[in-house]
Amino acid sequence: MSIDDKTKSALIRKGNELFNERKIEEAYRCYLTASYFGGIEKIADYYNFESKNFIKAMQLYKFILKEDSNLGGNIRAKQKLDTLSQSIAKVLQKWLNDDETFSNSKTNKLSLDSKNTYLPNNYKRNSLEDILNAKEKLDEEKLDKNKLNKDNNNKINNNDNKIIKKTVFEQIYKNKNK
Repeated sequence: MSIDDKTKSALIRKGNELFNERKIEEAYRCYLTASYFGGIEKIADYYNFESKNFIKAMQLYKFILKEDSNLGGNIRAKQKLDTLSQSIAKVLQKWLNDDETFSNSKTNKLSLDSKNTYLPNNYKRNSLEDILNAKEKLDEEKLDKNKLNKDNNNKINNNDNKIIKKTVFEQIYKNKNK
């Protein structure tokens, strides 16, 4: 669907008015309808710098990268997206460094990752042998669990066969033949 230039400029003006009134969602709809990526970038900047809604800002920058055919708009959006991603990564890194779980010297490994449970505390300097031993232990546990599940299933199936009595089959057979 294509809209004429007059309607497009009216939508952009209306979007600018709504943006100035801080009616961001309505302005976004106007800019989107008019395919005005400069306005969408302005809204992404608003989310990034003023309302600190970084996820929404990243979504809009990515949308501009995907949809805008203007090379200049793409370059600006890409730069802003990269800067925002780097700053978010720095914040997450700082949070993880400040967190007691990750900074405790006794637990030098990620305790949230169950696959690391067999690695020694100096996991950063693990040899290939240490890693293979840990993998072997995990594989053994998995085999033990599978064997236990198989044994339990066999017991259940054997119990089911014992529950059904021969007389029931005989009754069904007799009723069928009548």
